[in-house]
Amino acid sequence: MNPAPSHASAVASRDIANALADRVQSALDGVTWPAHPATLLECAAGYGAGRDVMDALRGLPDEAYGSFPEVSASIVATQMRAHQSESAPDGTTH
Repeated sequence: MNPAPSHASAVASRDIANALADRVQSALDGVTWPAHPATLLECAAGYGAGRDVMDALRGLPDEAYGSFPEVSASIVATQMRAHQSESAPDGTTH
């Protein structure tokens, strides 16, 4: 039986998710809060955001976000769930 993903792997995934959230924050400079994902996408596109930023924003639930920390928390949670689903309990990948 292969071990579950290591703590170091989870920390690295969180670091990657946080770095993505930082890029999203830069792309959303000037957004008026609260904002829905469509508004966030429009702002990020005007900024010239990269594909990873646009994909992260497309993955947000369709709800009003009152501030960037709410957006960031959703992005990090989504990225962490994706990382967890990439490794099955037996160590195989999906």
